[in-house]
Amino acid sequence: MRLRRLRGADRRHALAVWDEPAERWVPIVPAATLLGDPRFAGLGDDAVAVLAGGAETRALLADLCEAVRGRRDELGGYEPAPLLPFQPTLLRAFALSERHWIQSARGHLRRNLPWAAPAVAAVEAISRRPFKPFRPKPLFYSEPQYYLGNALSLVPDGAEVPWPAFTEALDFELELAAVVVAPVRDVSAAEAEAAIGGFVVFNDLTARDVQWEEVRAGIFGPVTKSKSFASALGAELVSADVVLPRARSLRGEIRVNGELWSATDTGDQRWTFPEMLAHAAKGETVQPGELLSSGTLHDGCGLELDRWLRPGDDLELSIEGVGAVRNRIGAPE
Repeated sequence: MRLRRLRGADRRHALAVWDEPAERWVPIVPAATLLGDPRFAGLGDDAVAVLAGGAETRALLADLCEAVRGRRDELGGYEPAPLLPFQPTLLRAFALSERHWIQSARGHLRRNLPWAAPAVAAVEAISRRPFKPFRPKPLFYSEPQYYLGNALSLVPDGAEVPWPAFTEALDFELELAAVVVAPVRDVSAAEAEAAIGGFVVFNDLTARDVQWEEVRAGIFGPVTKSKSFASALGAELVSADVVLPRARSLRGEIRVNGELWSATDTGDQRWTFPEMLAHAAKGETVQPGELLSSGTLHDGCGLELDRWLRPGDDLELSIEGVGAVRNRIGAPE
């Protein structure tokens, strides 16, 4: 099941489901209202609640799509628009890829201490292992690590990404994110799995020059002002039954102005999404509507690639079977 929001001719929004046989989006509440069938009366406009309905709701939506196929013109002019598929209540941003962490550390060294980079590269070549300070700290290997991000500064797919005045190094990060659809607290990973309702492509935007200063001189590390100004969320939510079984074997791509900058995958994710959720729910209640991001996929940001965005660039981050998030990069404010 795939969900997204549409905008009607009257500027109203509607949650829609993808009708695969007809290859079109069906606005759920308008279609149910048009049909007047009591079977569909309980279908609503809340994406989290629809995902929480599981197999029963998916079957009902399939019936809705089939029933309305011959009455498409009566539904009104609902079209895709730059809208968030839902508004997350909280963002828990994890870090799951050791390879990304190490390559990003090399990128920071290359960008900010270029005189030291050759010596460190020589040490790595001789030892045949990553430079020890580049590796994540020990807790990375024993439990999922995350920080709380700003869920209120999300930019929808198709909208322009703001370029804050305080940075000269705006960067992207390709991530996979899960939507929590039921409250969980002090549960096992197996129990947590049932509370994951869907997935979406996520771009955790980062001001790299600000991040470098936060790492070197800040109190709270590399995830404060360098992260909180904006992130971008894909337009489509895909139900967990489609994604979760293969969440660690998905391919991703990064394209800028149509050019392929990087191909990546989720294969080196150290923790599963149920394990992430179970860890987050230790001693606290994780609520429906929260978003859990995987952290950057390896080779999934400009810092790793040593390729940098410019104002006016068209950025597209995609993950197979989940979707994409596409944005134009705005001019510096």
